[in-house]
Amino acid sequence: MTNKFNRLQSWGLSLTTFLGVALLLSISFSSCQKKIDAVEEWRRENENAFNSYANNKDFSKQSTDGLLPYIYMKWIEKGKGKEHPIETSRVLVHYECYLLAGSKAFIEGNFDQEKSQRLTLNRGKEGSSIVGVQVALQNMVEGDYTEVIIPWYLAYGSKQESNIQPYSSLRFLIRLDKIIPETEN
Repeated sequence: MTNKFNRLQSWGLSLTTFLGVALLLSISFSSCQKKIDAVEEWRRENENAFNSYANNKDFSKQSTDGLLPYIYMKWIEKGKGKEHPIETSRVLVHYECYLLAGSKAFIEGNFDQEKSQRLTLNRGKEGSSIVGVQVALQNMVEGDYTEVIIPWYLAYGSKQESNIQPYSSLRFLIRLDKIIPETEN
């Protein structure tokens, strides 16, 4: 034992300093582990919330071209439009976004405004909507009003976005007001 103390002293450390550093490291590791556990628990809670719609007969699985992954959609009102937006479309929408799990808190929306929100589905860096919303819009026609359930991996994924924590599944209410023609700016 004295050999170990001599080695500590040769490094310029006292036993008290060594024990203090060891204690801090163990507290830090414990704190990091608790944070990882909380994030993993949030992820599981969001996956369970999304999967709970699997047997809900009001909702149907929707994807683009029948590919996985998918979202769940429920049509509240059917529109009179004939065309669906395509992957590179620009659209005008009214929407509300909520957390699907936890507090189910309202995040943002524009139903209280007269003016529609302009979104670009997917134009590389110009894309202004998450993948789950892109999938939803490509399954809608002008005038459709839907409730959309989006898994975390088609929302913001594992990254923090504004006040939305990582692994958050989302619930949207979306009304597709207009598909903007390519000739219109």
